[in-house]
Amino acid sequence: MPMSKHYSTAEGYTHLINPGELDITNLQFGILNLAPESTFFDHSDDCEVGLIALEGQCTLLVGHNGNKANGILGERADVFDGDACVAYIPHHTTYEVLTQSDKVEIAICKTSSHKDTAAIILEAEKIKTQVDYQLRIIENNSSVEMIGEAICFYRFKGEKGAATLKIIDSAKKTARIVLHNNDLLVLPEKTRARLITYEGECYQLLITHSTPLQ
Repeated sequence: MPMSKHYSTAEGYTHLINPGELDITNLQFGILNLAPESTFFDHSDDCEVGLIALEGQCTLLVGHNGNKANGILGERADVFDGDACVAYIPHHTTYEVLTQSDKVEIAICKTSSHKDTAAIILEAEKIKTQVDYQLRIIENNSSVEMIGEAICFYRFKGEKGAATLKIIDSAKKTARIVLHNNDLLVLPEKTRARLITYEGECYQLLITHSTPLQ
């Protein structure tokens, strides 16, 4: 059966899921929390990277061998204030996050990739745009059936509320799981989940992995 994990808010980058953990084979997931006037630098190594702006606004500098997509990432006060801005970064590329007067919170997901794609920054209303990346990022679609391998992050307004999901594993055994504020649902391959009910104002971020495009 799938398992859940809790994110305790902390400054800096908190790594939450690695390949090989909780039967996940492809996805990585963590959350970056930066104070005003601070920076974060990283390298995508052999992974493609997706950045989802949860809260605040920052400058994103992406660049490697001319593959650049520098710009502004984020334009909402929190996850309940419209859609996210999203950035996709290809493998073996550096990226740097620079905050200004406000703090910023960014979900960071990764998956192994050697596909040569262009770095892009998508404005909030373009989160559903089809991109040439393996990562699939979906916000606030409570009707979608989650099919492993997948990671789903939940947040509730005022930190009050809960979501109940029905889980069906590869052996067709069923169970229910209740998730609260800042909880992660981790779905291994061939496992399905559907949101049944929730209390409070609920935010849902779903990260899935697709077969590499040829």
